[in-house]
Amino acid sequence: MTVPRYKWQPTTLEIAAAAGIDPTEVIRFDHNTTPWPTDWAVEQAAASAASLNEYPGASYLGIRQAAAARHNLEPEQIVPGAGADELILLAARAFLAPGSSAATIAPTYPLYRIACAQVGAKLIEVPAAPPDFTVPMDAIVDAARESNVVWLCVPNNPTSVDMTPAQVETIIAATDGIVIVDAAYAEFVGTEWSESVDRFSNLLVLRTLSKAFALAGARVGYATGHPSLIDQIDGLRPPGSIANLSVELAQTALSRPDMADEIVAALAVARAPLAADLAKLGFRVLPSEVNFLLCEVGPEAEEIATALRMRGLVVRTFPVASGLNNYLRFTVRSEEQNRRLTTTLEEVLL
Repeated sequence: MTVPRYKWQPTTLEIAAAAGIDPTEVIRFDHNTTPWPTDWAVEQAAASAASLNEYPGASYLGIRQAAAARHNLEPEQIVPGAGADELILLAARAFLAPGSSAATIAPTYPLYRIACAQVGAKLIEVPAAPPDFTVPMDAIVDAARESNVVWLCVPNNPTSVDMTPAQVETIIAATDGIVIVDAAYAEFVGTEWSESVDRFSNLLVLRTLSKAFALAGARVGYATGHPSLIDQIDGLRPPGSIANLSVELAQTALSRPDMADEIVAALAVARAPLAADLAKLGFRVLPSEVNFLLCEVGPEAEEIATALRMRGLVVRTFPVASGLNNYLRFTVRSEEQNRRLTTTLEEVLL
């Protein structure tokens, strides 16, 4: 059976080699990661390295307890995973089967489509129309009525369009299936979701430490939901997919939400001037409260991205089938890095 594959971006070393530059000159504006390194983690990682000869505790109780404390939930309402990506794939296995049906709003994160294909499920992609990609509530509610799973990226990647808890709850009420909210960027908009998790037994909310917590390399995420949903995912979870070092870092990060708050605030400060500078270059910049900006740049989008890549700046492009082939997505990074991006764009656009 042939299924769609996630299209991996070239590595930093590959990009540097192709451009003939030092890898330190490459800046990733395509990954939606945080520009500042996790210096606080170095000492802790060194101490944790002493236990690398042993397997991690397979229950990951420490992560469950730390996440439960953060969200005012119970540990049995939490299941950890190796990033939200592993949890997306596990959720598809838990709640979908060959011939079943899922729905989502497109364009969105492509892993939902891949996860459905891997289990033989049909995916209904309800289009959110340009130029603003606003949520097509009537259409997604109709699709939800016929679906075993509804995937919602909130706020959405790559359009940055947010949904209110009330909108999500309308969809939850419309379906007998499972609504899965991918809340990878929730810290940027301040949506908690815990009250909804307590109220609805068919809601699963996925969280990650890759974005606001700046631990993308640690690969830790977790799902919150009714214990019956959590148990179904737990039954499919590999016994040791999160490494010892990552466990320790995740527990510390979850106990220090102030660190994520500082990153969110700093990126908000950096986002406004970057959006203004991109608009001055003639791009249509979509509104955003997250750590990336989606811009309509026109049919030369791929050409611009290639020119930037040869100068060490990597931005996100989209295939024709996505309907976003005239768009580029830019991660918000530090002020200095953002300035290098816009200055280089000025040169490329001459």
